[in-house]
Amino acid sequence: MGFDLPPSFRKLTATQRHDAILKALQLTELQTEFDLEWADRLVENAFGWHHLPMGLVPNFIVNGRSYQVPLVTEEPSVIAAVSYVAKILERVGGIKAESTPSLIRGQLFLEGANAERWDEARSELINLAEAGLSRMTHRGGGLRMIQHEVLPQSRLFLITFLVDVCDAQGANATNSLLEELSPHAERLLGGRRLMAILSNNSPERLGRASFAIPVGHLARGPFSGEQMAQRLCLAWEAARECVDRAVTHNKGIMNGITALALATGNDTRALEAAVHCYASRSGRYQPLSSYQVVDDHLKATIQLPLPLATVGGGTHALPSSNLVWKILGITKAQELMELAAALGLVQNFAALMALCGEGIQHGHMQLHQKRLKTENSRDQG
Repeated sequence: MGFDLPPSFRKLTATQRHDAILKALQLTELQTEFDLEWADRLVENAFGWHHLPMGLVPNFIVNGRSYQVPLVTEEPSVIAAVSYVAKILERVGGIKAESTPSLIRGQLFLEGANAERWDEARSELINLAEAGLSRMTHRGGGLRMIQHEVLPQSRLFLITFLVDVCDAQGANATNSLLEELSPHAERLLGGRRLMAILSNNSPERLGRASFAIPVGHLARGPFSGEQMAQRLCLAWEAARECVDRAVTHNKGIMNGITALALATGNDTRALEAAVHCYASRSGRYQPLSSYQVVDDHLKATIQLPLPLATVGGGTHALPSSNLVWKILGITKAQELMELAAALGLVQNFAALMALCGEGIQHGHMQLHQKRLKTENSRDQG
């Protein structure tokens, strides 16, 4: 379920950290390299690999549990920022998170369907869908809703199925179900199928996280804790009023979440599409996190769709992802969603602290430039 790392893990060399992980997992090797044969199994016209570094956030505590969190990213400050803030939050009660079930939408579009036959067709489609989802229902998931609408301009007849896919991403299962149901929908409603496909819009598949930190812990540079708390709240207000700021605000949130999705072999394109659609659900693009001062505490919260899975799709397609699952010790999708929400909130908080404190150039860019200079020196040497 978890393991301990040396207290000086951050100060070890990359080779020593590699060996510490290997020892903790009781493995003889960490399989992170790939050959061309493996690539050819995954994509068409394969000719090589594009590598990204994988680093670790040690002892990241969510809901009282300590996680060792592998992240895949090329940006130096992501792991450093999460690690720094996580230590502060550990001293003040940690991060709390929760999630909803893994619900996915499937959409069947019909041309020329007879809407007056819907009531009769609905019952049979429900029975057919439940039969097609019997294995998923046995695991605790299955069909949760079916509804229809006629799109006002195209006059397409749209049937939407809401399915609980448990710990899976659910795309293949949902698309297969829709293909199976298509001829039955044509028979029951008339018309002809135009499309049968899942939707990556995931407003029912939510992760939430929150923390409350005494304002006295926020003092930074020339600013007192009270002043920093007010500056953070004002920065959030700026993101609510200014779309340009909101986009960058949410990009910071995704720094941690997308890095976790990459590490675990999840679909980052589906994730990003769902998140940014959700941020626009009011008709205006908004920040996904919020900040307010309550009883001398800064309270931070986040809520966003997190279509993440622990099985299926690409989650176990690569040796590096299988290694990540061993390090994380997570088997349930909802637990992964909660960890991701917590990562996003902590990443956002760290970025706002830098922005409203010493400035982003002082921390983030200096670290970035320092590492690049080190690499350049090696190349030139």
